[in-house]
Amino acid sequence: MKKLALAPAVALAITGLAASPVIAATEASAPAASADTQPAAQPGALQKTDAQNADAQDGEIAVSADKVSVEDFAENGVGIAGTGLEAETDYKLTVAPADGQNVDAYETTVTTDTEGAFDEGVAAVGKANPQFIGNYSVTVTNTEDPDESHSTAFEVTGDDSDDPETPAADPKISVSDKEVTAEDLQNDGITVEGEGFTPGGEVDLIGGTAQSPFGVATVTADDNGTVSGTIKSEAALEPGEYSVWGSDQETETTSEPVTVTVVEEETEEPSTPAAEAELTVSPETISPADFIDEDKGVTLAVENCEPGEDVKFVVNPEGDSNVTAYENTVNADDEGKASVNVYGTSSDASAYIGDYDVTVTCSDAELTGEFSVSDDANAGGSDGDEDGSGNADGGQAGDGGDLPRTGTELTGLVGGAGLLLIGGISVALTMRRKKTPEDPSEI
Repeated sequence: MKKLALAPAVALAITGLAASPVIAATEASAPAASADTQPAAQPGALQKTDAQNADAQDGEIAVSADKVSVEDFAENGVGIAGTGLEAETDYKLTVAPADGQNVDAYETTVTTDTEGAFDEGVAAVGKANPQFIGNYSVTVTNTEDPDESHSTAFEVTGDDSDDPETPAADPKISVSDKEVTAEDLQNDGITVEGEGFTPGGEVDLIGGTAQSPFGVATVTADDNGTVSGTIKSEAALEPGEYSVWGSDQETETTSEPVTVTVVEEETEEPSTPAAEAELTVSPETISPADFIDEDKGVTLAVENCEPGEDVKFVVNPEGDSNVTAYENTVNADDEGKASVNVYGTSSDASAYIGDYDVTVTCSDAELTGEFSVSDDANAGGSDGDEDGSGNADGGQAGDGGDLPRTGTELTGLVGGAGLLLIGGISVALTMRRKKTPEDPSEI
């Protein structure tokens, strides 16, 4: 066997010997490779992928995301786009690690379209690998004009903490009703709508106070951070002001409160049925002498009409009579009352003896009544002293004359068809409206 001498540095000295013998050893095998002599890890590689909707400004290039997780970089990559560059021109696109990552640079040629734009994408080859984590530079250079060069950058991150922060929540709410009864709040609640909450986050819609809420509705914000929910009170609340707000559970922020007022229930007074129109005829029996007395006659009074409406009075003699039928229309006063005074206009008082039908129309109702002119000297309260000569114009019986009418309150006589004649004698009947409408109860 071949003997080898150890190097002097490892020779062993033996005390008392004249010489320093060496220890013989057999031939050793080659030492194992150290960590410094391990083969280098294979560099990561980048590859072309679909464009990722990068939005570049005119004359620049841009990437679809400034930061992207290593998982997303391996799965979807990063989009690279340019616009406003030289049209229909070849550009050299280079994506290179900027932090010394063990990743090969990616190079390719992109050609702009007629508007000087291009879209490209780059992604990690293989599964997500920490070796891709770091910053990358992106350079686009005109192959015909190297002085025209554009650059940007992106970062591949290793965990979610490196992702762009979620914008701070800025919640705001509104309510459907700022005034509500306790009963409606308990039964139907109020609708609360909000915006500015964390997208997809849980939101509590609260009514009352932080220490004593009267109702809570927990909802989830949509992708735009908007919410909608209904808050109901568990018990009937006392009238007063209460607060409503939204609480973002993700960011622990709350909206400004909105004031809701609980009002008392409105008590509806029982409606009184509309009173029916009533007609009063007074007196119902009158002497001829009193009937031709303009200051006496028969009063026709109606109440419970619509204020201001037209009230039509019609008086017709019954049976065969030489008295002309008469009608008149007046307006009801503010209390729905109207009245007229009916009297004869002929000097022949006896010509009016008989029965008369009264018809009054108001509020879509037709009221009827009647009165009689009787030759009983004491009828209708007459004192029996009237001689029937109370004609202002001194006309004689049977002359068919009319007493003057009282201003514009009287209408004309009914036309010829309404004239009832006996023995060629006609007697007119007229009406005088009372200056002050009378309440039938006062007649």
